[in-house]
Amino acid sequence: MFNWLRAHFRTFLESRSGTRFRRQHRRRQAQPHLVRTILSVVGGVLLLLLGLIMLVTPGPGLLVIAVGAALIAGESMFVARLLDRIDFCAGVHYRRWRQRRDSAR
Repeated sequence: MFNWLRAHFRTFLESRSGTRFRRQHRRRQAQPHLVRTILSVVGGVLLLLLGLIMLVTPGPGLLVIAVGAALIAGESMFVARLLDRIDFCAGVHYRRWRQRRDSAR
């Protein structure tokens, strides 16, 4: 099971930033399955709610929210596009921060 998960995660990370979630959405929609869709959406919503609770209580709230949003993005193109924009912008800001940090040394 972990080998399967690693392979899918590598495939996800090999995609270009700004297209990862849409590609994942297309891969998931190529083989639609009603039970998987229901479980993904319900699980994603539950993780989003749990992550929101963890923002004010101890726990990795942002990480849980990200996982929940990624589950929903596999079933919703709107959410996949939104996460691609966030991914692209976060990458740009991270590269700028690294350049500033490296130039300050």
